[in-house]
Amino acid sequence: MGVRLLRAADIALACPMDEAIEAVAAGFAALSSGQASVPVRLSVPLAHDGVALTMPASLAGAPVYSVKLVSVAPGNTALGRPVVVATVLLADARTGDVLAILDGTALTALRTGAAGGVAARLLSRPESARVALFGAGAQARTQLEALACVRAIREVAVVARDPAHAASFRAWAGAARSLASIAVRAADAKEAVASADIVVTATSSATPVFDGRWLPDGVHVTAVGSFRPDMRELDEHTMRGARIVVDQRGAALAEAGELRGTHDDDVVELGEIVAGRVPGRTSARERTVFKSVGNAIQDLVVAARAFERAREVGAGEELAFP
Repeated sequence: MGVRLLRAADIALACPMDEAIEAVAAGFAALSSGQASVPVRLSVPLAHDGVALTMPASLAGAPVYSVKLVSVAPGNTALGRPVVVATVLLADARTGDVLAILDGTALTALRTGAAGGVAARLLSRPESARVALFGAGAQARTQLEALACVRAIREVAVVARDPAHAASFRAWAGAARSLASIAVRAADAKEAVASADIVVTATSSATPVFDGRWLPDGVHVTAVGSFRPDMRELDEHTMRGARIVVDQRGAALAEAGELRGTHDDDVVELGEIVAGRVPGRTSARERTVFKSVGNAIQDLVVAARAFERAREVGAGEELAFP
């Protein structure tokens, strides 16, 4: 039998962002409806404050399941390499045969951006046009791509510790056809946040990246960077009084530093909003926060869509295995 190898370019061709957003929305709805089996991920520590995680997922009635091995290596920034490095295996749910090996780094960025897109579509004000974006790496890029799919974004203020990273992000955005109408500039944290309709944090910071007292009324915040109890990109001022939405209660409450001391009844799942069981934003002045620690159902639904489309268009490389 053959195994299809899907590299980053193959995934981008087979599953563009707008399709990834729809796949992730359906995946979250299935997760919150009890149709998905997604154990809390296992992790082991690596050198230099890194961590490796395994993330399996299956979906009732689906013909495939997935397993992701992902490492987070903060030291990779200095090496010019992605902080998040991953590989995803897609396998037949009946036989267990491996069907595809996917570039999990590209897939993780895509599906995380797609989750931010789903959240912004449901939680940000429809007229939202100005974005404060903390971070300038691969995750920040897909967050902006997803926002551009669901809102008429006009301006993005990028906050990055290294000015060269902000300049690189601006050059990338300027060359992206789908972002041609968006003005991208570097900014400091206070200036960026104070004028934003949407704030996105996609950093590896273990401490809050802005003061929540700077946030205007009605802002939507998506936080995707921190993923351990000892990390938090958002401070208490940001969280206090906000409508808090998570990808999955169990994982988010166990892993997100921003949610320490928070209980099940204090948060809603994004899938519950997608399915129409609970409301999203309830007023124009309400502050909404989507706190994501990542969920394997995202990997499964995006990998499955990319694999199916790749077979249709002949993308990827067919390998003889085993």
